[in-house]
Amino acid sequence: MLETRIVRDMTSVDHEVNGMVSGGCVNEHIYLFARDEELTVRLAAEAGVQPYRITEKGLWESLMSKFTKNSDDRIEQLESLGLTKEMVESLEGEIQAGKIVLVCDKS
Repeated sequence: MLETRIVRDMTSVDHEVNGMVSGGCVNEHIYLFARDEELTVRLAAEAGVQPYRITEKGLWESLMSKFTKNSDDRIEQLESLGLTKEMVESLEGEIQAGKIVLVCDKS
C-alpha cells in the first residue's frame, strides 16, 4: 500500500515524515521527491528518509543536469513505485510547482 503526502515547504518535511511514521511507515521506505537533485538529497538526509534512486553521476552528467529537467527520470521513478499514471502526473505537477512529495511504500 502506498501513502503520498504533498509538502508545501521545506520546514514542514520533518512534521510530515513524523506523521507518516506514526501511521505505520518506516523511514527506510519513505521516499522524497523535490524539483532538483541537490534539494532532494539535502532534505532527505535531514529528514532521515530516502532520496529515491538518485544515481551517481559523472562530472559531465552533473553539469548537464543543471541545464536540463530531470522530470522524465522522476516520472519513471514514481511509476516504478506502483503509482498510477494519473497520480504520477498529478504529483509531478506539484513538484514542478515547487512542492515536495513524500511517498511511503507500506508493503
